[in-house]
Amino acid sequence: MPKSDFIEETAKDSDGIVMKSATLKTQEVSDEDLKKINKYTLEPLTKDEVFTFKVVAGDNELDDRNYEPFNLNALKDLKNLYVGKTVIKDHRRTADNQVARIYDTELVTHAKITKANEPFTELVCKCYMVKTAKNDDLIKEIKAGIKKEVSTGARAKKAICSICGTDNTKTYCPHWGGREYDKEGGKVTCYFTLDGAKEAYELSLVAVPAQKRAGTRKNYGASEKLENTHCDDEEKLNKQKELDNLNNRIRLCDSFIFARKKIEEE
Repeated sequence: MPKSDFIEETAKDSDGIVMKSATLKTQEVSDEDLKKINKYTLEPLTKDEVFTFKVVAGDNELDDRNYEPFNLNALKDLKNLYVGKTVIKDHRRTADNQVARIYDTELVTHAKITKANEPFTELVCKCYMVKTAKNDDLIKEIKAGIKKEVSTGARAKKAICSICGTDNTKTYCPHWGGREYDKEGGKVTCYFTLDGAKEAYELSLVAVPAQKRAGTRKNYGASEKLENTHCDDEEKLNKQKELDNLNNRIRLCDSFIFARKKIEEE
């Protein structure tokens, strides 16, 4: 599956959680799948009792539309971190809102080298859901392609600027993803490599996978101090950062209640 089929957009909250959207696909239940699923059950389930699907949660190519690509280290961390995590709806983190669970993950490597000189790799999460009367409509909607958007979330260990090498989880640099800067005698587009992952959170079935940003922002949970690396007006930069962070929090709330269109109309 090419990246354009599942990666749509990215958002970050004020604590540095990076969210990437993905599209799920259904799959058949194998004996090996059932064995792994039953590690999470109190009583063994049969193939007839479960519905499974998989999510391509991300890859390590640099062409991330928000200039925040995972590297292979991040995918390897997420492969382990996502096993056993819950699947909910609309990011409402309540026990009654849990609909599925991730029972397995895998890294799928393709015969292609990324622009970062790594083997092109996709992170696939496999999930199971119990076939109940309550879940029947949801399962039918997933099979029909109505419910297919999924939001994934992770916290990066590092967010490395391609222009100056600053780790933006510790301190912000004055560069912005997607903008071009002079480097080594030419124009270079800035991006932030998400190097490694500290935590993986839930997968969420959503109507709008992630807030599409109007501008370019950085918010990886770094300290408030900015490094002054070839910035002509540090005071102006600090004010812009504060405004960007405020807009980020506002838009994040909009993303989580999925009411952006209504708000804009009002």
